[in-house]
Amino acid sequence: MEEYKELDDPVDEVYRVRLALLEEYGGIEGYSKHLDEVRPKWEAMGFRRIEETSGKAHL
Repeated sequence: MEEYKELDDPVDEVYRVRLALLEEYGGIEGYSKHLDEVRPKWEAMGFRRIEETSGKAHL
């Protein structure tokens, strides 16, 4: 595994991180499944996942 080095451009950094997550979890469906699995742990820490329906975000 190569050493992590943050990119200078924040937009490029966001895309790099997103691509890495999608590759790690086998696409958006796999990443969504992972988020569903860890949801109780994160909610216990006070975080909430925003669900998007009809183009509007809801808590």
